[in-house]
Amino acid sequence: MTFKKLALASALVTAFALPAKADVLGVYVGAQGWQNEASGGFSQNANLVDFAFEEKTNTNLYLKFEHPVPLVPNARIRVGKLETNGSADLNAAFTFGGKTYRVNENIDTTLDFTNNDATLYWELLDNDLVAFDFGLTAKNIKGDFLVEDGTQSSMEEVSVWLPMGYAAAKVRIPFAGLYVYGDANFVSYDGSKVHDYEVGLGYDLIDNIAVDVALTAGYREVVIELDDVDDINADLEFSGFFAGLEVHF
Repeated sequence: MTFKKLALASALVTAFALPAKADVLGVYVGAQGWQNEASGGFSQNANLVDFAFEEKTNTNLYLKFEHPVPLVPNARIRVGKLETNGSADLNAAFTFGGKTYRVNENIDTTLDFTNNDATLYWELLDNDLVAFDFGLTAKNIKGDFLVEDGTQSSMEEVSVWLPMGYAAAKVRIPFAGLYVYGDANFVSYDGSKVHDYEVGLGYDLIDNIAVDVALTAGYREVVIELDDVDDINADLEFSGFFAGLEVHF
């Protein structure tokens, strides 16, 4: 029993004492194919219209830069799209973009948004087994709500910048080339709420001094709740599984 306790203590000390990879400059480039399904609805008043949305595959790209300078934050830029089509059978008249759609009518919608953000973060912990980051994100959600019924159409645009908290963690499985990771952004203000998180599993295809290449797969969810933002009320969720590739120079 004493030997087991000593071994456990030694493992914990080693995990927190291993050299940090952030002691050298590092650039990470990643790409993901995200197959997501949207749910929810939107309106220009308190009565949201729920739509049946199609499943779509959207692409996400990111670039991270890490360095060894104390107190100066690292940086991540991420760009992506939130696109989907849907339809709804109206059980009440629906006015949107200055046009009125009649009760019992079927309407179609197209949502086309960019979902881009920039993050500054600090590494609270970073070694060969465990990593934890925290920071701040500026997220920009910008795009169009298009509604049509075959005889008329209307469109409204939303563009909003959101300051968000950021946290990320990674745990490696020793000697397996595998790691589990997750990251999240969240903000809530004036009746609006947005969160964006993903959890996943990574596998090191290449791991050497020159370059690291990893396959990633997991689940991502983006929830957008808007309360009278650019005259739009919305409660939308985009969620689904992704697969990706990350290269670390």
